[in-house]
Amino acid sequence: MTRTAFIGECMIELAGTTPGSIFGAANLGFAGDTLNAATYMARTSRLLAAPSTSDNGDNNDANGDTRVSYITALGSDPYSDAMIAAWQDDDIDTGLVRRIDGALPGLYAIQTDDTGERSFSYWRNNAAAKQMLQGGHDATLRHALAGFDCLYLSGITLAILSEQDRKTLIDITARFADQGGKVCFDTNHRPRLWPDQDRAIASYQAIAPHCDTVLPTFDDDSALFGDTTPSATAQRWHALGAREVVVKCGGEPTFFSVRDGDGDGDGDGDGDGEGKGNNNTFRTGTVTPPKVTDIIDTTSAGDSFNGSYLAARQTGHDVADAIAIAQKVAARVISRRGALVDISDLDLIGL
Repeated sequence: MTRTAFIGECMIELAGTTPGSIFGAANLGFAGDTLNAATYMARTSRLLAAPSTSDNGDNNDANGDTRVSYITALGSDPYSDAMIAAWQDDDIDTGLVRRIDGALPGLYAIQTDDTGERSFSYWRNNAAAKQMLQGGHDATLRHALAGFDCLYLSGITLAILSEQDRKTLIDITARFADQGGKVCFDTNHRPRLWPDQDRAIASYQAIAPHCDTVLPTFDDDSALFGDTTPSATAQRWHALGAREVVVKCGGEPTFFSVRDGDGDGDGDGDGDGEGKGNNNTFRTGTVTPPKVTDIIDTTSAGDSFNGSYLAARQTGHDVADAIAIAQKVAARVISRRGALVDISDLDLIGL
């Protein structure tokens, strides 16, 4: 079994139901980039899990050989209780969620235009998640992460923390990687969360050497770093230390680049692919996503891609096949309203 921990913030979501309208009917839910990714990893893992021949179909591990955990901080309020219950119903382990008496989750309102593009308003300055590493919880995480294979975080995870807590998290991440853990990172850059651009860049560059897999969005990285092509984005992350880079490009082909040493790109590390033993060669390619004509809400497009991609990789799919699976899940997500949508009827086997 592989165990993956996602760390970040989940907020209460207030989503307007009428595109272009500020006031009026709205749906109340919850979402957050890392929580979304964790949810889609859990759901996709269930779809990809082959029935066990040894248990007559009575497999108590609903996610097959994948275990997903979420790390954050919440309050002791009814909304926090409801979030915990919902995550557990999705087979997401919540044992590392810090509960803080008197604290509350953050809140954001989301509006979509007629093309499905989003705009956000946030109330998060006093959100419980900003304290996730305080009260001795950083020591708890250092100890607990020894039992995990993979740690996933994002630029938003780093941005919401104080300067000191951000350094602490980078240190925790470095120690996890040094002990053989695989770190996965999505820039998911949100300029308004950072005091300035230089601070964001410095933080991303500080965590980059500890990352095995990076899943950036080209538009985000191009705006921040000046990358002119998805290939340039991948090479920049490789130069900082990443082994596997998958660059999301919206409706355009997804670009991938895998540093040799696992040249076959199948995730098993057996090095039976091209260029074996040469750490300066890369396996690159593109995968064209399915055309989506009924785009309704792009809120969780990248998050659903990331979670589903990791689920596919951890169940033995090569990079290109994992991208195809992730693209199919993301296509479903953007054709529905909301960050967390039902994918239980998707056929992901044989893609």
